[in-house]
Amino acid sequence: MYLGGLVCISVFYCATNQFLVQRVLAAKNEWHARMGVVFGDYLKFLVPLIITVPALVAPKLFPDLEKPDQLFSVLVANLLPSGLVGLVMAGLIAAVMSHLSGAINSCTSILTNDIYLPYIKKDATDAEAVRFGKMSGAVVIIVGVACSAMFISHSEKPVFLYLMNAYGWFTPGIATMFLLGIMWKRTTNAGALAAGILTIPMSIVLDQAMPGMPFFNRTGIVFWTCMIVCVVVSLMTKPKPEAQLAGLIWNKESLQLPEDQRAMNRGIRNPAFWWAIITAAVLFFYIRFA
Repeated sequence: MYLGGLVCISVFYCATNQFLVQRVLAAKNEWHARMGVVFGDYLKFLVPLIITVPALVAPKLFPDLEKPDQLFSVLVANLLPSGLVGLVMAGLIAAVMSHLSGAINSCTSILTNDIYLPYIKKDATDAEAVRFGKMSGAVVIIVGVACSAMFISHSEKPVFLYLMNAYGWFTPGIATMFLLGIMWKRTTNAGALAAGILTIPMSIVLDQAMPGMPFFNRTGIVFWTCMIVCVVVSLMTKPKPEAQLAGLIWNKESLQLPEDQRAMNRGIRNPAFWWAIITAAVLFFYIRFA
């Protein structure tokens, strides 16, 4: 599980997810971007306290709770004083709105730049592209609301499990493209495309053939299969010229900050120092409690 589905979904979420990528690209400079990502690791480390601990104590406090998805709201309403309830809900709504804005921005950007401009209207003006982005964003919101209502009304399991299961359907191909694309210069477009095409059909076949398999294990199997397929297809196709790969492959030079920012990278201001601490803590908990 740890070397399969967990690695795959983590690579997708932390390295290719637009919610994070947009924030990194908006950083003041590269040093701030790196420190922001590391700081996010520390915030993520607190998630078990926010999610797991309440889930452990809730069955004792509210044994008759009908739907697990109602747990957070029930705990807030029953355990917090009135003032804190409003503060927590305001923070929750702000977080949801931030998350949704990133998702809608990503969807409209993909639909406009990858579908509308190349295939529907190649000579579209900026105003027409913006108009299409607004309309597609409205459609995405309507579809999202409809899907949410469907999950709430007809789901037999917590929505989070559906979300993680859905991640496992398409993330193996994306994680494969990203990892091999930045770490192996022999990767080709055909290899990446083969991995992307294989992801969903193979996930469906495994899900139908072995419905009892945990989604982490299924995701891991699909992920490593996509990696192998990408490597094989890349070796069988023509590689890209070295000139086209300049600045795209991860190497030692990629780890260095620009000259004007290296003074910020010394001592405890080095992102690697704080990354090593949080990584050691995570590994300790995995080894200790696995």
